[in-house]
Amino acid sequence: MRWATKSTWIRIAVLFGIYLLVPAAWFGVSRVSDSMEIVKSLAFLILLAINPLLAMGFGAWDGAKEGFSLLWLLAPFVCFLAPMYLFFNDSALIYGVGYSLLGFVAHGVGAFIHTRRVQRA
Repeated sequence: MRWATKSTWIRIAVLFGIYLLVPAAWFGVSRVSDSMEIVKSLAFLILLAINPLLAMGFGAWDGAKEGFSLLWLLAPFVCFLAPMYLFFNDSALIYGVGYSLLGFVAHGVGAFIHTRRVQRA
């Protein structure tokens, strides 16, 4: 088990950046859109589909490349805190917990693949 490598921190920083950019784009759309249905639909798409997929994708990628790290237990949650307070509200906090759980499980799968690959070599 490792704590983190430079590439792990880069992946986490990119995840944080995307977590900020996606709701920022949604916020921009919501300012010019006349339809509240579209605005709400996009918010739920971000919270229930895009962010979980990002957490799982980056977690699995890091696990497959670098191996297992406990850092991924908290990284998606911490990355979600700023966008949550900027674009959503406190009620979205539970989503951050879900992102961390999904990201950590995906990271574990990626680390398992990494271990299998290393054992074969």
